[in-house]
Amino acid sequence: MKNFSSLSGYTRYIAVFLLCCFPAAAWAQRCVSLEGAPLPKGNPVEKDDLVHLVRQPLLQLFPAGRQPAKGTVLLFPGGGYGVLAVKSEGSMTAAFLNKLGYDVAMLEYRIDAGPNTRDLALADALAAWQLLRNKARQLGLHTQTLSIMGYSAGGHLAARTLQQLPLAAQPDNLMLIYPAYLHETRPGSVYPAVLPPPVLRSRLFTLIAADDVPEWVSSCTQYGKVWKGYDGKGHYILLPDGGHGFGMQKQLPGAAAKWPSLLQAFLEKPDTAAGVNTAAVPTEGSNRKRHEQKLQEAAALQYDLIMIGNSITHNFEKPAYQAVWNQFFAPRKALNLGFSGYRTENILWNIEHGELKGQSPKVITLEIGTNNIDEKNYPVRHTAGQLAGGIRAIVQRLREKLPDTKIILLRCFPGSYDGPNPTSHRMILDRASELVSGLADNRHVFYCDVNHVFLNLDGTIRQEQMPDWLHPSPAGALAWAKAMEPLLSRLMEDHSRDTALPANTAIIPVSKLENDSYDWWARHAEVLRIKDSINPEIVMIGNSITHFFGGYPLVRSANGQPRKPNGPEAWAALFGSRRVLNLGFGWDRTQNVLWRLDNGELDGLHPRTVVLLIGTNNTSQTNNARANTPAEIVEGIAAICGRIRSKVPQAKIVLMAVLPREQQPDHPRRAVINETNRLLTAFAAKENIRLLDIGPKLLTPEGVLLKEIAGDFVHPTEKGYRIWAEALKQEVL
Repeated sequence: MKNFSSLSGYTRYIAVFLLCCFPAAAWAQRCVSLEGAPLPKGNPVEKDDLVHLVRQPLLQLFPAGRQPAKGTVLLFPGGGYGVLAVKSEGSMTAAFLNKLGYDVAMLEYRIDAGPNTRDLALADALAAWQLLRNKARQLGLHTQTLSIMGYSAGGHLAARTLQQLPLAAQPDNLMLIYPAYLHETRPGSVYPAVLPPPVLRSRLFTLIAADDVPEWVSSCTQYGKVWKGYDGKGHYILLPDGGHGFGMQKQLPGAAAKWPSLLQAFLEKPDTAAGVNTAAVPTEGSNRKRHEQKLQEAAALQYDLIMIGNSITHNFEKPAYQAVWNQFFAPRKALNLGFSGYRTENILWNIEHGELKGQSPKVITLEIGTNNIDEKNYPVRHTAGQLAGGIRAIVQRLREKLPDTKIILLRCFPGSYDGPNPTSHRMILDRASELVSGLADNRHVFYCDVNHVFLNLDGTIRQEQMPDWLHPSPAGALAWAKAMEPLLSRLMEDHSRDTALPANTAIIPVSKLENDSYDWWARHAEVLRIKDSINPEIVMIGNSITHFFGGYPLVRSANGQPRKPNGPEAWAALFGSRRVLNLGFGWDRTQNVLWRLDNGELDGLHPRTVVLLIGTNNTSQTNNARANTPAEIVEGIAAICGRIRSKVPQAKIVLMAVLPREQQPDHPRRAVINETNRLLTAFAAKENIRLLDIGPKLLTPEGVLLKEIAGDFVHPTEKGYRIWAEALKQEVL
């Protein structure tokens, strides 16, 4: 559509004449393409008031009669992605919003287009939103506010659209009316595929009837709870009845008759400002007797290790947990300051009232938070930001009282009262943990994430580790202690108490093993320094093959100076302006990747895709590490996938088969790699992880690896990287 100023003089005169002579209502139902070009009409509407065929995705524009309007609503009617309910969920809704003073742009998105229908609809939604943000005024629409609203499948589409948007592009309001499909999960994961983004500027209005599809009711409610728990503003409403698909009919059924007025109230009444964060206000807990007992213990002895927490820590005093306590903590002169049922505010009170008086421990462990999110047993459920504020206040008080003590800040454990699958409880805890992970300076405060020991690869809780889905069993407590032990023993400056290390070296996290042409420690430090500012959409994890591909951190020589990577053209062609973090480290084995993930390289990030290529160095025997068997290598890769799933559960994992190396197909190392990839294929199929094997594309028909593909028969040349980039193109879109 042309700009007004670009029209010829005569055409401009006619346009002004029409604008002056015809009321705004005469412009209703104008149609434009998703590029903004005028169209003669919309898609055909059948006698059932539904669109069954979308010949072209487009917007129908319904300007409000009121001038100036309060803003514009981008409206997605529902219809199960098979039809579009353009009357009750379209034009009738537009009429209602027009009366409230809002312009409406109704999207007729692609439907019934085969297996890619939903992604095509999402592309239409994103294009429509971009058009409104860039050209709403040129279309005659008002931009005081820009909102997105969707019904049923359109609600699902609206939530997916928001999920794709950067913070600055989020709408002022997101309105989901009986949204469908929010219960659906990603392949291989029990996490919902659609969740609110962790940082929100939009307000939410979501509404559904209790007698709708049960999965939709539950998932809609959880979406609202997660939204609020992420410190988002707005309302989620559960009507007692009304069914599904009631739209804006004149005769609405049951309790649904009230819903338009609820929407109106949401649009007209701003949210109230948040009050005092009670999670950070010292409040006495319910166990004064235990507090008095701990005061006596603290007065009687000096402790080198103090463990602070709730019932998860308190449980170490039970007989069933004493074996773990006696192995890992008692020999270090440990004091248990765990209090069942306590929240951050109660721990703050304990600290303020003498429980650390006279103490100067080497290390304090802090495990707290799950009770702050408990909505069943407490009158107030804190948000992620409030919980983070409470934890931050505890850490600050500990630093003030014990400036020489090291603090191990544990990620909130993944339990809830609702079974093994993640609900809003776990998601809010995860978000709070992300917020406080930034407190770690690795000098005084150390962030420790052991949650992978409690989780299966699909995100469910391992029942043997957490039988009630909340508290670690003795076996779970042992797994926690073993996972924390490398950090704890380093900070305590003593030897490891873990006397039962596995025989498989590929699953035991270790730092740098081999000398190479770069500074391993400097690269790790650079990752920690730049990862948050990159805020990557894509993370590449691996060894030198990934390291030398390109991107950030830059490839550097031993003196720290940048050098040209091996595949810069392929990198640029694949990723363009996408935000990508390269976690490839030369000479790394699976055990090195595990160490790096355990030491912060993924913490706090939200990539959409993680590409993992690792294992080839595990086939090498050196003075610093033995070669691993194919089964051991796959176990190491599985452990890495477990860390990734635990830390970034929303990310898609693209697992690369180990690339061929050595020139000739009969080389003994080829046999090891081939067997590793055979086992890796079975693992990926079992866990529903996308496995990508580009090995055949790198070899001649006879299985020879040519120098033009890998100059040293290990590391790809630019041509080799182009083959990898081409294979990844569809995986990282």
